[in-house]
Amino acid sequence: MTTTPTTTTLPAVRIAALEPVPVEGCHICTAASNGREFGRGQADFVGVRKYGDMIGQHPHRRSTDGKPVRPW
Repeated sequence: MTTTPTTTTLPAVRIAALEPVPVEGCHICTAASNGREFGRGQADFVGVRKYGDMIGQHPHRRSTDGKPVRPW
């Protein structure tokens, strides 16, 4: 009697994507970062994702744009 080797498959491992970094001095990024940290403390991972998206999608001027920045 011969035995066939069994292959073991492991479940897929989900690797978390890197989170966007808030821009220093931006009030919107700071508020979203605070909200993200609060959500993380409350285990509200949907909120963490939403605040992360807000940071990532918030527009900022680059120094290479060459356009004047409007005062808010």
